Amino acid sequence: MARKDEPLGDIATDVLFENDHVKIWTLVVEPGEASSWHLHLRDYITVVVESADITLELENGVTQPVPSPVGRWTYHGQHDIHRVINNTKTRFKNILIELKS
Repeated sequence: MARKDEPLGDIATDVLFENDHVKIWTLVVEPGEASSWHLHLRDYITVVVESADITLELENGVTQPVPSPVGRWTYHGQHDIHRVINNTKTRFKNILIELKS
């Protein structure tokens, strides 16, 4: 489903730490739920801490599965409006580290 006119939300659930160099968030997506539509303005790294195979959905409705085993880290340098969907029966959680400098 394409985004349409849904407003953008926070990029993750809670801010854990912030200084002049990084901002660290946690993202939790419960079973059957989705994150807010959002856009990252900085490059960032994610590290999976609770596994669930999520789906990435882009603003135009294109989706792609994202296998997410515990410990998987990913550097993200491309920034598109998106959200993540958890269609599994387990909670998904990651740590997201925004790079400020």
